[in-house]
Amino acid sequence: MKANKFFAIALAALTMVSLNACKDKNGGSGDEPSNPDQEADLALDKTSLSLEVGEESTITATITVAFETSAPAVASVTPANDGKSVKVKALAEGSAVITAKSKGGQVKTCVVAVKAKGGGGGGEGKSIEAKRIWPIVLDGVTAEANASLIAADFRPNDNEKNLWVWDKSFTGGQSTGVNFYGNTEGYLSLVTATPNYGGAGFNLADGSEFLSAATALRKEIVANPDKFALHLAIKSTDNQNVSYYILGCTGTYFTIGSAATEWSSNVIGNYQRDGKWYEFNIELSAYATALAEVVDGKEGNVFCMLAGGPQGSVLNLDAVYIYEKK
Repeated sequence: MKANKFFAIALAALTMVSLNACKDKNGGSGDEPSNPDQEADLALDKTSLSLEVGEESTITATITVAFETSAPAVASVTPANDGKSVKVKALAEGSAVITAKSKGGQVKTCVVAVKAKGGGGGGEGKSIEAKRIWPIVLDGVTAEANASLIAADFRPNDNEKNLWVWDKSFTGGQSTGVNFYGNTEGYLSLVTATPNYGGAGFNLADGSEFLSAATALRKEIVANPDKFALHLAIKSTDNQNVSYYILGCTGTYFTIGSAATEWSSNVIGNYQRDGKWYEFNIELSAYATALAEVVDGKEGNVFCMLAGGPQGSVLNLDAVYIYEKK
């Protein structure tokens, strides 16, 4: 199939090693005041917030400032009379940046993540229970916290590891709100551009150390299939069914949805289309025979997906990794 390289901003955020939620607009750290002869240093008591729709919180500055929100439909701001604090109210799922600016030109920000009431991040507060992991889609905060578990990192780097969209069938979506693990660093969001067809795959370059790692992983799965599984989290409000396969092996096809697709009749489960995260753990023991037939070095498409929804359907994925059980 013809492939088009795709590396959305939302996905690029996933490969960050750390999250800096507070940054000076001028590109500096913001530790020094813009005009130290006229005012004291500006600081906020919060640089990030996670709220459910309907909840409120207060942000307080060390000096008098003006507050504004980047997304008033997501999070509104009501300044207090003291000129140093603001009430933030969560109105809709998504994210907003609350900016505080002093008369002297100092700027500080607070990132607000708003989730659906009762929705959570799905995996918020959870730890990764595994002996080793091979991440494909995983935010940098979670990856850093679980660095000791990573055997090989398959997340895109726009070099030897890439997300390829087939025949321009997907475009980039909006990864707003919290990801599966409950933080704001982003997740993979794809929008079906071709009616009833959207295909994409995470590819490891020929001859790279990552492809060699995928070959080694496949052989380990074949040798001890009961020890390995694939984890993924998905959320959507669209009623589409999606098929997946791993390690270049179409014999591993499985479908998540309400019905079979033209690519796979192996439906392993469904989820509510309510915009909340749902996780799946796919046992790889059923695919050991198929994986054994893959030729060494042909595992380049380490994780692929085919969506059959109408044009505009959104596929949101996060926390995609192969893991060895404890």
